[in-house]
Amino acid sequence: MNSELQQELNIFYNEYNKYDSSLYGVHSKLDHTFRVVNYARDIAVLEGLTYADFLEATRCALFHDIARFKQFATYNTFIDSLSFDHGDEGYNILKEAGYEDEIVLLSTKYHNKKDVPSELPDRTKLFCNITRDADKLDIMATQGLTCEDETFILPEEAIQSIKNHTLVLNDERYEKMDSYNILRCIAFIFDLNFKRSFEVIKEFNIISNKFNTLLNRASDEQKIILNELQDICNKYLDERISD
Repeated sequence: MNSELQQELNIFYNEYNKYDSSLYGVHSKLDHTFRVVNYARDIAVLEGLTYADFLEATRCALFHDIARFKQFATYNTFIDSLSFDHGDEGYNILKEAGYEDEIVLLSTKYHNKKDVPSELPDRTKLFCNITRDADKLDIMATQGLTCEDETFILPEEAIQSIKNHTLVLNDERYEKMDSYNILRCIAFIFDLNFKRSFEVIKEFNIISNKFNTLLNRASDEQKIILNELQDICNKYLDERISD
């Protein structure tokens, strides 16, 4: 990690070291954080940003989930509705540590929200969106890899969201259903912002692999629906890459 980031690393590890690193949820978020850092830096380079902006993207990614250590150690969950909003809490942790970079603070706060507030300055929105893309890329690459539902269904709400190019929202009725969570991961493509993000999705077959996981469980009728959704997603990816 760059020497210019020593202050941030000190704050980050000071928070991390407060909690038991043998807990799966604590050390898994450490690994997630540095994968997100790598995605953010990749996006910054491919977007042609300056070195100073490269460092800023790194700071934002480093801190985006800083509240997750406290969340899991305290509540044994990563579900915000059962604990706290980890974006808001991350913002508070950084403020309490005396950190003052407003762009990093707001990127931490808004990385997990449905939308970035439109009234934020364009430069702040840029780094919020880099952080959000990097976070989603890692979630898409590492989650939703298996489908072990006892009964395999494709909720209509998720189908319609993908057809409409919108996010599949959290729904308590389906939160423990693998098929629904895989479709939620797939629909993250409609909230990505940068060409490099779409290229990563294509290069590593992230969407194709998820659809294959679903197709392996589907009935003939369900396969027709899934193939239609996959065509929609592939067309969207190709259009965004060629923009």
